[in-house]
Amino acid sequence: MPQVKVYRSGMLIARSDPAPGDTVLKHLSDSGIFLDAPCGGRGRCGKCLVRLSPDGVEVRACQTVITGDTDIYLPGEMEMEIAGDTKSGTDTPPPAAAGGEPLGVAVDIGTTTVVAHLTSLRTGGRAATAGGVNAQRPYGADVISRIQYCASNGHGQLTALIRGQLRGLIAEACADAGADPRAIEYIAIAGNTIMEHLAADLSPAGMGVAPFRPLSLFGDDTPVWEELGAAPGAAVYFAPAISSYVGGDITAGMLAAGLEDTEGPCVYIDIGTNGEIAMKLGDRYLCCATAAGPAFEGAEIAMGMAAVQGAVNHVVWEDGAVKFTTIGGAPAEGFCGSGLLDALALLIRQGAVDETGRLLSREEASGAISEYLESKDGKNIFRLARDCKVYMDYADVRKLQLAKSAIAAGIQTLLAHAGIGEDGVRSFVLAGGFGSFMDKDSAAAIGLFPKVFLPVTRTVGNTAGEGAALALCSAGARAALSAMRERCGYIELSTSPVFNEQFVEQMMF
Repeated sequence: MPQVKVYRSGMLIARSDPAPGDTVLKHLSDSGIFLDAPCGGRGRCGKCLVRLSPDGVEVRACQTVITGDTDIYLPGEMEMEIAGDTKSGTDTPPPAAAGGEPLGVAVDIGTTTVVAHLTSLRTGGRAATAGGVNAQRPYGADVISRIQYCASNGHGQLTALIRGQLRGLIAEACADAGADPRAIEYIAIAGNTIMEHLAADLSPAGMGVAPFRPLSLFGDDTPVWEELGAAPGAAVYFAPAISSYVGGDITAGMLAAGLEDTEGPCVYIDIGTNGEIAMKLGDRYLCCATAAGPAFEGAEIAMGMAAVQGAVNHVVWEDGAVKFTTIGGAPAEGFCGSGLLDALALLIRQGAVDETGRLLSREEASGAISEYLESKDGKNIFRLARDCKVYMDYADVRKLQLAKSAIAAGIQTLLAHAGIGEDGVRSFVLAGGFGSFMDKDSAAAIGLFPKVFLPVTRTVGNTAGEGAALALCSAGARAALSAMRERCGYIELSTSPVFNEQFVEQMMF
């Protein structure tokens, strides 16, 4: 029987036996070892690189079959910058007393990250927070990839992964707070409809094909699954979803952002691998979801990466030169979403990307920006600095262009259905992890949303997690979420002639 040994930072971290025909990626995933694979193991992104000897050539884990005794050398630990993880934040709620009182857990299951807040059910105070990269990510950076995996292989593996991760995060938070998991009496979960299906042990396969029907829209309690180790009789609440692609993370986020008390017209948007958009009109809401793809998460980009140490997170043009920062101040390894947005905005402002999205050559560009333009394999690229390995190529610009067009067209479609112009919007709310970190001026510069929105824009951060915390501690909040869902109308963009027309129009920079 072949044996696999897994090393990280030179240390042996696992020893196991592979199943026949396993790829390195599948074996690592089945062993509970995270390795980023944004394309879901289809061999497209080239991000799941490992070495089979300490100094060997990197190979794609998803395309490498284990045929005998194998040593696997992983890249460094992935520590993602997570919006809503108050361990690294400055606005930390007062801690709850962990001993001798009933506890609950508010959970935000994002496609990219998962965050769990251990909370006092009596006071609402937060005792501890734990978070990490979604353990399902090796099966794809976006929900469509995960739906496709479930359609072909069943959903059991992805359910086991997210439930195992929740068990680990809860145990970590309890250890930090000196609490017993058996004191946990209630768990509230907010996530997109696909993530909630998988956590609830329901197949999301029906949401991948017309008529895109979910098995549940949630909004109620279910018995806690035994492996979480919570109190006997504990319950799990899933925030109510509106449709297959507008989930409980949006209803929870809108509640936490105070949309019920905001005078409309108001546009709320959560940008990730999907772009969920809601518009408040009086006491009613219009919602839609755009398939923006994973470009804004840094996936399927030549040098894209998650928001981890070494990711370029901001790029500016200052004193006639490109200046940039990285997460943790580490040497630049690639772009995360906010850095990609800034870089594209800079190229547009400096005239290095034309209105059609074409990245110019050094000879075509004018001014100092031309010094940052090169040719690689016969294609134009933008390099951050002469001695920096990080660059953006023409294909990256096109993927970002498609993503921004989908978001912008979704906004315009809601405006058209509401019968109001851009200048009629009184409040524009940016939510979610990407919305928390991106520069709103850069976003407007590339046309992600209308520039007229800038004076009325506010960033609210990880409202899905905060909405889950409200639902955790308040029956009134859970009732409000259900009432909001009843007042939400949904527009299916795939059949909307307005969206199709706007998508083409919004492609231009």
